[in-house]
Amino acid sequence: MAEVYSWYDYRAILSRSALWSIVSGPRSIGKTFGAKRDAVKRFLKDGSETLWIRRTHTELTPARSGFFDGVAALWPGFDFRVDGMVGQIRLEDTGESSDWKTVIRFAALSTSAQMKGTEFPLVDWIVYDECFAEPGQRELPEEVERLRNLWITVNRSRVDKKGRAKTRVLLLGNVTSLDNCWFIEWYFDASKEWQKGRDTGGDVVLHLVDAAKYERRVGETIYGKALGTLQLDYGSGGYFRSDGGFVVPERDPQSTPFATLVTLRGEFGLWRLGYEKVFVTVGAVADKNVPKVAFEPLAVRPGVPYADKTTRIRREANRQYRAGRLFLVTPGAMAARQALVR
Repeated sequence: MAEVYSWYDYRAILSRSALWSIVSGPRSIGKTFGAKRDAVKRFLKDGSETLWIRRTHTELTPARSGFFDGVAALWPGFDFRVDGMVGQIRLEDTGESSDWKTVIRFAALSTSAQMKGTEFPLVDWIVYDECFAEPGQRELPEEVERLRNLWITVNRSRVDKKGRAKTRVLLLGNVTSLDNCWFIEWYFDASKEWQKGRDTGGDVVLHLVDAAKYERRVGETIYGKALGTLQLDYGSGGYFRSDGGFVVPERDPQSTPFATLVTLRGEFGLWRLGYEKVFVTVGAVADKNVPKVAFEPLAVRPGVPYADKTTRIRREANRQYRAGRLFLVTPGAMAARQALVR
């Protein structure tokens, strides 16, 4: 019988020594609680701070309220408070305001560009909580690059004993769709519990938590029938909402080619079935009369012009993508996703 755990244990993912660690799993297994607890532990050990971020200020405001409520009981000899954009700690009953020490700094990723030039000499960790947009919510434009730039701002030239960036990044969330910026950036999928980001040499690691190894803390036993099937399936390990046939084994034989898409990761055929569907296949379209285009500026080369958002080919691909009618033929075509979502 497989061992069952009560709370998420960060030791396994931290043992991989990645610069960026992504933990994705069902709610109520202690991902956020554990990250807060470890932030306080690090501060009490060596005085290091954690930058805690959410996507927008709208998300950050309620997240700051009562931030330490769940972990304060672990340190009965200390007081905790949130003061503006910092979370602080001090020994109880000192009566001196100067005794408050900063453990957490809060920020919204949406306005992180304003932090450029700011010094963060004590911040050794960045935690991006709820990094996966909920169904119906929008990711930020260039969200991955925003977090990269913030990481560079915070770390600057600091290095650890091995000469790598000293600041580590931890992303937490509940992924329900393969179609998100983090999975697209590093070619993650639903195939394995542990994955390394493509072309990262293990510097980016994903743990797709096996919910079966954890006690069900969100389920019918607590919430009855009011919970809904999505959360129940997710809590049972059924992570991903249907992508409407996002990856299919073959294209419709009645579909016709309308472009070859040249990307930084290869060439792909775009096939149209009337105005109903678009299929993406691996490899260039054989028909030489079909235009070759690039949706990424860096993929442009002689004979391959850049198709901006006003061109017919890109508008058609984007329209079908937004409508959920763009299908990738075999998992190999998933390599085109990064260009298609631009």
